[in-house]
Amino acid sequence: METSLPESRRKFFLLSGERSTLPQAELRALVEVYDCKARLEKIHNRVFIVEGRFSPDAILKRGAYINAGGLFLSHCKMEDMERNINSFAFENFIEGSVAFSASVYNLSHEPLSEKVEVMVGSAVKRRLPNARVSLKKPQKIVIGIIFENNLLIGVSDYMSKKGWGSRRPRTRPFFHPSVLYPKFARVLVNLSRVREGEVLLDPFCGTGSILIEASLIGTKTVGIDISMKMCRGTMYNLRHYGLETLGVINSDSLRLPVRHTDAMATDIPYGRCSSSKGLKTKDLLKELISQARDVVPRGRYCVIVYPKAIELDSLESFNVKEDHEVYVHRKLTRAVTVLVRR
Repeated sequence: METSLPESRRKFFLLSGERSTLPQAELRALVEVYDCKARLEKIHNRVFIVEGRFSPDAILKRGAYINAGGLFLSHCKMEDMERNINSFAFENFIEGSVAFSASVYNLSHEPLSEKVEVMVGSAVKRRLPNARVSLKKPQKIVIGIIFENNLLIGVSDYMSKKGWGSRRPRTRPFFHPSVLYPKFARVLVNLSRVREGEVLLDPFCGTGSILIEASLIGTKTVGIDISMKMCRGTMYNLRHYGLETLGVINSDSLRLPVRHTDAMATDIPYGRCSSSKGLKTKDLLKELISQARDVVPRGRYCVIVYPKAIELDSLESFNVKEDHEVYVHRKLTRAVTVLVRR
């Protein structure tokens, strides 16, 4: 069992299995938001241990590509699994009469999930005779992650329910073919490092996907679109979910009618279904970055999505923090670039 970091400050996170750089980037961004001095330890492509002073629930509630997380308890080889589970002092981390469940994520090719779940549940009951099993409404979830002949054990009090299905584009009152799906929109918000209560600007807000996801995590939002139809549609969609905004402005995004924002996240219009009013996507991108210089403070972030075929240049007052690619179909791969104002 590893003991290199203080137990009380160690958290674990399990990322989703997309073949993309976005899950790890999102976790790093959110850890930076809540504790810029936190230390991340990658023990598997999908499993991280983080030492920092923050609640794992804050990251779990926001994360798009974060499947599970909580307080780190132990990490052992599979051959030592039974001894470690049966000897672990769960009573130091779980209250005596709590309702709990055991959940195992198996990243290996061996059918071990059920066996480990039974073993963990039995060990908790032996240590905490008054605890009761509740699969529907547990107060604590003891989580096991099996990977590369290793077992990580952690405990969480948060069941992740992001509601992606209830926010599918076709379920909204206003739809447009260029719409972003909620999970992707959420990761763009998180990569912007915006904090709850701060202002996020989407200068090409379209149907409002980014504004919806930003509002749901407690961020104040401003949307801009050159199409009045899109502005009205964004308002319909926000109201559909009972969300408020500082404003949705019908204006030219290349002449930004705002003076300040804490962060920016946007998807540049491109393709036959999007309106760019005759401007080439590369020109839109160049002009937007020029405009963003005047409204984004030093040290804060812009997240911009555009076709990978377009070369990003003329950064002026920004540095590239990170780049990502998202394959859509054979004719389109999206580039996701995170810029930091210098």
